[in-house]
Amino acid sequence: MKISRICCIGAGYVGGPTMSVIAQQCPHITVTVVDVNEKRIAAWNDPDLSRLPVYEPGLDEVVA
Repeated sequence: MKISRICCIGAGYVGGPTMSVIAQQCPHITVTVVDVNEKRIAAWNDPDLSRLPVYEPGLDEVVA
């Protein structure tokens, strides 16, 4: 079985950074992250990376 899509429920301190790294390291996999907090999802999608909802050193480089 070949995995081509992943969905993560929760874009917080664990889900967001983890899925960011998976998306970076596995470009052949479509990564979708969902969260009940619409503002958090909007922050992840904001082109201004200083507004990421989670701070992790180097995360802005992974998301870019």
